[in-house]
Parts: sequence; C-alpha cells; structure tokens
Amino acid sequence: MTPITRRTFVALTAAAAVARPALARAAQPLNVSVVLGNAIHWVQFIANEKGMYKDEGFEPKLLVMQGSASSVQMAISGEYNIATTQPETFVSAVSQGAGEIAAMSAPANKADWILVGARGVTSIEQLKGRQIGLSGLRNSESWLTTRLLEEKGLKKGDYSFIIAGTSPAKAAALEKGGIGAAVLFQPSAEFAIRQGLTPLAAFKDMRDYPTVFYVVKKSWAGTDEAGPRASRALQKAYAWLWDPANKAEAIRILGIYTKRDAAILAPVYEDYFVTQKLYSRTGKIDVAGFRTVLADMAEDGQAFTTAPAPEKFLLDPKLGGLAT
Repeated sequence: MTPITRRTFVALTAAAAVARPALARAAQPLNVSVVLGNAIHWVQFIANEKGMYKDEGFEPKLLVMQGSASSVQMAISGEYNIATTQPETFVSAVSQGAGEIAAMSAPANKADWILVGARGVTSIEQLKGRQIGLSGLRNSESWLTTRLLEEKGLKKGDYSFIIAGTSPAKAAALEKGGIGAAVLFQPSAEFAIRQGLTPLAAFKDMRDYPTVFYVVKKSWAGTDEAGPRASRALQKAYAWLWDPANKAEAIRILGIYTKRDAAILAPVYEDYFVTQKLYSRTGKIDVAGFRTVLADMAEDGQAFTTAPAPEKFLLDPKLGGLAT
C-alpha cells in the first residue's frame, strides 16, 4: 500500500470539506403542501415520485394542507417551503403585510372545475331557488361561478351559495340532496359523473384564470439557490407530464395520490394534456389571467378597491419565479 503523505492528506481533507455542503444539500428537507385528492397537483406528485426534486438536492415531503389560509400562514412561518394556495388568499396576506412570500408557479391558468347537479338536477334552470356548494364565498370559485351562471341565464338572487367544503364533501352533499349543485374539482367531478350525477356546465371555456398558486418565502428561495433548484425540478416534471410516452405511468402515479382508478383518471388526462390542454406546460403564471383575479378582488372590495400590479406578488425570476 502506498503511504499517504502529509500533502496528500491535507488535499483529501480539503476536498472532503468542499464536498460536505453538497452532501448536506442532498438531504435538504422540502415540505410541499398539497390536496392529495386533487389532480391539479399532478406536477407535485410527479416531481416527488420521479425524483425531480431529489435530482436538485431536496428530500421532498408532500403534506396535506387544511386550507389556503393555514397553508399561507405555514409558508410565512417556514413550515411549508412550497405552499399551495388560492390566489386571493395569498394576495390578501401580502396586501396585509406578508411581503416575505411570493408566487413561484401555477399548475394551470384555466379552471378544470365542473358544476355538477344533485341527483335529479339535470339543467341549470332547475337551480333556481336552490343552494350551490362552494369551498368559499368570497373567492375565485364564487366569482367565476356567478359569472358562469349569468352566462347561462341565472342572475344573483335566483340561487344562493353555501360553503360545502372540499370536493369529496361537496359530492357527498350532492348525493344526500342537501344542495342543488356543487363546483367539483378533478377527479371528484369525473367520479361524480360516473356515479350518475349530471354535469351542468364546465369552467374550461371561461377566461384565463389561475386558480392555484405555489408560493414560497423569498428568503428561503434565495438561500443556497433553493428557489431556482425547486423551479427547475417543477419544470422537468411539467415536461415529463406533457410527454405522451408517459401517459400510462402518469395516470398510475395520480391514482396513488387520489385513490381513483385509471378509468376515472384517463378522461382527466385527456382534458389536461390532449383535448382541452388545461394544464400548464411550464408552470408559468399567466400575468394577464392573474390581473383578472386582482380585478375581481378589487370589485369584491374586501382586500382593496383598486387592483395592484401583478408584479408585486410574483417571485423574482432570479429566485426561481415562473411567469409570462
């Protein structure tokens, strides 16, 4: 065995010291909040399952969120590194002083929702005098539903909104007949339709409107290039999803998280990537669509009465922000 000289020993020690940060980076925790039952988070499921996050030096963990408000709070506290939120909840927080968080990405810039009728409700006209289940009363879901119903001939006062919880809870309320219709996200909407409930209207033909943001803390994004690395991982996952060769595996992975079988998920894949192409190709936030969200918030008047510039809320591209 060749003896190690003092010079060689010093060189090896220095090399180990240089390598140590890389080893630490490989184990960097990454807490991501999602709704496991919603197909909109497909990109997060892929980034986790296919190793995109690990390739960028993260140890990812997908955590079940309890709602946009708590998700935003946990982003501010640092418990969530990438937090899922409805745009209006995030915007309200920033407008009230939470300037340390910013929107990194949006998995879609159109709503994949479907207005589904309760058993026996087969037309929009039958919703007169009935309650419609939503997840919130002063959010994009209520504003877009109001606009959709106006286009279909129903005015405010012809119906009422009621908070009915998440899509699975809404679907259960539909079966019981407690509400006349509900806005369901995918794949809950497809499952409800397969159970014999009637799709009354789809939101996919409405204006561009991001309904989910992934937000991060700016200080986190700027440390050790965490933001750019996470952004690269997501972009790889978006590209993987859009490759037709990955269709079967993509559906299989979505099934793991949503607990739905391939027959339910295949039509969702078609809407996202083949026919309607509802899913984002790159994760970039559509600034024009976001401006529409801000205009709706200004009209609502709770957070502000004059819409601020979208750029105020977007993560700097140097920190990994994705916007167009």
